[in-house]
Amino acid sequence: MPLAYLMLTLSALQGASIAGESAARSAARLLAADPESAETQAIAEETIELAAADHGIEPHAVAQEVRCSSPDGHCATPGAVVSVTVTITVHLPFAPNLTGGAAAPSIPTTATSSFTVTRFGLST
Repeated sequence: MPLAYLMLTLSALQGASIAGESAARSAARLLAADPESAETQAIAEETIELAAADHGIEPHAVAQEVRCSSPDGHCATPGAVVSVTVTITVHLPFAPNLTGGAAAPSIPTTATSSFTVTRFGLST
């Protein structure tokens, strides 16, 4: 039985890791193409939600952070770097809440991806 529990836990962690990496990479690539567009930002958020949903992860377990570093402070400047960090909280399967708090035991997985804004708004 412990081996089966270990396999369930590792499977959940691997799925979250793959979903987070895919979500961060896709969102960063989109935002590097047009970092200041509200439409692009909405599509990037939807991309993150879809990547999580593809792996059976609930939206409330996903957190995202977008950062932009540029010498002049503008994300759309060629050479600016757009970074997206996606954190997915994996609740341990069948783990009871022994602490008396509201949340069951969980493990966060984090993935970060960065892309450079190029002169023509296309990222490689």
